[in-house]
Amino acid sequence: MSDEKKGSPAFKMDWADVWGVAKNALLVAGAAGLTVVAQNLHVLDMGMYGPLVVPIIAVGLDTAIKWMKNNSK
Repeated sequence: MSDEKKGSPAFKMDWADVWGVAKNALLVAGAAGLTVVAQNLHVLDMGMYGPLVVPIIAVGLDTAIKWMKNNSK
């Protein structure tokens, strides 16, 4: 084990901490926005193409949400 400290000292934030918080906030906002769109797909009226297009959009949105969550490390 190393005695090396990682990150900033207690009760102080450096730019790496600020960037980490901002990045997490952007990921959460993006996932929330995509979730709202995915939950409201039933409102779209595309006529006879609805049963074809809505599942494609839903899979794309679900993939984007999972990608954003997995790449947040």
